[in-house]
Amino acid sequence: MKYLKGKANFSDVEDKIRQYPYLDTDMDCDILIVGGGINGAVLNFYLSQKFDVALIDASRFGRCCTSAATALLEYQLDDYAEDLLQFMNEKDLVLAYKMGLDSIEMIDDFIREHGNLCHFRKCPSLMYTNNIFGIKPLEKEHEFRLKHGFPSVLYSDRNNPFPFKLKLGLYNENGRGELNPYLFTKQMIENSETQSCLFENTKLVSFKECDGTIKAHTEFGNIITCKKLIFATGFNFSLMKDKDLCERVISYSIVTKPIKNIRWKGNALVQDDKDPYHYLRIFPDNRLIFGGEDTKFKLKNIDLNLAKKKYDKLEKELKKLFPMFEKDIVVEYKFCGAFGSTPNNLGLIGKTENPNVLYFLSAGTNGIINAMAGAKLVEDILSDKANPLEALFSPMREN
Repeated sequence: MKYLKGKANFSDVEDKIRQYPYLDTDMDCDILIVGGGINGAVLNFYLSQKFDVALIDASRFGRCCTSAATALLEYQLDDYAEDLLQFMNEKDLVLAYKMGLDSIEMIDDFIREHGNLCHFRKCPSLMYTNNIFGIKPLEKEHEFRLKHGFPSVLYSDRNNPFPFKLKLGLYNENGRGELNPYLFTKQMIENSETQSCLFENTKLVSFKECDGTIKAHTEFGNIITCKKLIFATGFNFSLMKDKDLCERVISYSIVTKPIKNIRWKGNALVQDDKDPYHYLRIFPDNRLIFGGEDTKFKLKNIDLNLAKKKYDKLEKELKKLFPMFEKDIVVEYKFCGAFGSTPNNLGLIGKTENPNVLYFLSAGTNGIINAMAGAKLVEDILSDKANPLEALFSPMREN
């Protein structure tokens, strides 16, 4: 199964992740991370500061679903608070929102130390509806945020500051961000402490445990002996006991050529309330990325004919959103990739039934946010420290 199809703009850059060798010998380490996308790169960066870690990937680092990530950094989750309260209590939901804000600050701290080479930007966000039945849910989300100290402003069609129609919009001036996920992965990989233990084109095919020691077997017959095995394989669950860890879909995106004079209030991240929803970002060079139109994930190659229909529909929807720029909207990139969600909108991070096998799998809009908070969670688990997020992220939770 190919988890990415098309040409993603994020990885179409001159400054590529430098190539790393494949593993051609047996080796030992305390912790083996499997998966060199953005999740594995983040986890490797933080764990390698305190533990003996190795990172492997079946292909090239950052070249699969990472290149198709939306990279919308938001504390809000996929669903409204009112809907999520059936899967967690109010205290835990507020904790999840605050976790998102803390994770954005972690990214900001990393950028301050290592340079902004991934086009990171803190920015506002807008969730909006053009459906009369979408007004009340947005109003309730607004009330929930204000109740718990999260800034929130409502705009209607009477005071709409955006160049597209909306019946009601929920605007947040702070607490959001965006970046290039491929270049962020590059920074995480190339600033890690484990430069001698990074291996590309090294596919794990099986593993066995005996007396607390794991023997991980690679495609070319080499064995990695470790104490802990952590799967950070995105939406590839082939080596895991449970093959349906979350609901998986294929999400589609288009990126335009630069459009002169297009902008909106704060160049905010934009999301509508359709099911599935659409997202919209504007890049520094005035390109637009517009995505959504999710379809069911199937354990076979992505349907390219269906993908073409989805790209065409996205282009039509984007032109409908900005009729004044219809002639200027020229699509340059089209790509799609796997995407997943869980009932409580949080990733699958932490201990499994086997205490020596952990999952580090993000899901939902907040995949990168999950990874930042999840790295600290895994560090605490490995150090036998309590972490208030453990139950919310647990792969063994009910929701």
